[in-house]
Amino acid sequence: MAPSSMARVTGRAGPEAPIDLVQLATNTLGNRDLEVQVLHLFKSQSSATLERLALETDARARLDLVHTLKGSARAIGAERVAEVCENLEGRMKAATDTATEGLIAAVDEANRYIRDLLEG
Repeated sequence: MAPSSMARVTGRAGPEAPIDLVQLATNTLGNRDLEVQVLHLFKSQSSATLERLALETDARARLDLVHTLKGSARAIGAERVAEVCENLEGRMKAATDTATEGLIAAVDEANRYIRDLLEG
């Protein structure tokens, strides 16, 4: 039997939380160990993606980075990050020079939440 999901033990859950823990539990079949693994993976991948995005000059590569981050965000229930990525993708298709401050803020919020969830 799978260990108890984080969705049952966190204090800050619901629509205001940066990560939908019910969605995370659904995607990981309620396996807490797997939840922890994918949260760690998202945290490191999203940070690395932001670093690469800041350095990348090729418009297609930048678009691919944002698209990949959107999929990762949806997989863990980070809908705010996914929505920002989707909006940014649309703007990137229309212009080559697009600001990423909104994405940075959304990822930072999600990663702080993950840190608090895993360390708290």
